[in-house]
Amino acid sequence: MSAVDWITKHVRGGQHLPEETLALVADFTLIWALFEGTEAHGEDVIVVDELQSIAERVSHDFSVQRLDEFVAFWSDRYIADGSTNHRFDRLNLTHGPHRALVENVLLKDDTSLANRVQAVLLITYRLRNNLFHGVKDIQHLDGQRDNLRYASDLLKTVLEASGRYIYHNA
Repeated sequence: MSAVDWITKHVRGGQHLPEETLALVADFTLIWALFEGTEAHGEDVIVVDELQSIAERVSHDFSVQRLDEFVAFWSDRYIADGSTNHRFDRLNLTHGPHRALVENVLLKDDTSLANRVQAVLLITYRLRNNLFHGVKDIQHLDGQRDNLRYASDLLKTVLEASGRYIYHNA
């Protein structure tokens, strides 16, 4: 039995969850695993501690147009009337410097290329943590489709800029 069939049969609200949402969760999970496997430097290293160096390393080969799209999407989602909103708070950015960096980038007060890449990586990292470790009400996943789509696209863009990905077809 596939995971989709099992969720539909056994999880409250699962029968109302579109297959597209579950496919986006699966895509994000696979891309995250590839990102972590190629960009992290060891089993005992916490990826969040490496995001700054990853951002600095890939920012030179990162498409500025794509970066603008990522920042614009998350600015639209997390900024309202010139300040962060309730959705931003639910990212659970508890480390003060990370929270300030993401906020400054989304408010367009920080235009450094490396800082912008790091900020969207931090958002993606928080989405990953919230998905894997946060509230487990599956009915809320459908509202995360665009987040998951953009987060997966970001990770793919980082992998392409990095050139370290294992399954390289070029």
